Amino acid sequence: MTIKRRLSMFFKQKVLAPQLGRMYQWEKMVVDMPESICGDKNSPVRFEIPQEGLKMEGDHPPIPGFPASLRQQIGSFINIRKSVLELADNPVDGKTHIDNATLDQLRQYALSIGADDIGFTPVPKEWVFQNTAICFNQAIVLVMEMDKTRMETAPSVDTAVMVHETYNQLGQIANQIAGWLRGRGFAAHAGHPLGGMTLYPPMAQAAGLGWRGANGMVITPRFGPRVRLAAVFTEIENLPIYEGNEHGWVLDFCQSCRRCVRDCPPDAFYDEPIQHDNGLITVLDNRKCFPYFMQYHGCSICIKVCPFNQQSYEKIKAGYFDN
Repeated sequence: MTIKRRLSMFFKQKVLAPQLGRMYQWEKMVVDMPESICGDKNSPVRFEIPQEGLKMEGDHPPIPGFPASLRQQIGSFINIRKSVLELADNPVDGKTHIDNATLDQLRQYALSIGADDIGFTPVPKEWVFQNTAICFNQAIVLVMEMDKTRMETAPSVDTAVMVHETYNQLGQIANQIAGWLRGRGFAAHAGHPLGGMTLYPPMAQAAGLGWRGANGMVITPRFGPRVRLAAVFTEIENLPIYEGNEHGWVLDFCQSCRRCVRDCPPDAFYDEPIQHDNGLITVLDNRKCFPYFMQYHGCSICIKVCPFNQQSYEKIKAGYFDN
């Protein structure tokens, strides 16, 4: 057995598996909280990427970008733990209304610490994964750009490391925003971008931050699909609710483009997306996607080749409506 293989096996058995066990224990702490909002039979089942990776046979990295991404992965685990343990700091009777001045300060604070965009949406139970829970059903949705130059090398170790850097940084931002809210009398629950307890893409779409494309990811006006998403859940009842659909044309464009579908190395996208009874949509077959994803450092080809990653949103929009 090669040194690289031994290192991978050691990491999987002695580091990753125990750490995942602790992470699921932290998540269960939220599920067991009396007022938590749990996913039910109508909720999606979360695809457990790290656990499925542990089950895979063969010579593949235990996590995308390993070992270069290890430090960022550990940082994400630390911040997931922090997001749960700091729930104990929530005020007993938190404020449920926010004034306009504080809302503006919240937006400015989120952007000042590294978020690239912010929006708001209620979270229906159908968007909470089965066997997970959130403490509150109002969400502050966060967007963070992934580096374009490093995305161009996908699939590569450097792209995978960059993705984990984004996860780690955005997880820190979510925790900072939750702490900021608590300091002003609001209860909050930070949702980390890695894994997460809810489906972030429909939340981002509902918050007006973009529109889900053919690759299942949210196409944003500034960065296309080259983003990661997170959320801070709160009980603030009067967050501004987005009611527009100016990004809705994106899906029509995607259906005529299908570049991500054609260029997918394992041919993992369904010819016709699966429409579920709860209104959610599945666009790809994880049984085809996942082995390639693990072997090739998180792949990301469907992000890399997307026209919205290569050209500006406004240029594509102008061409679409001119035709």
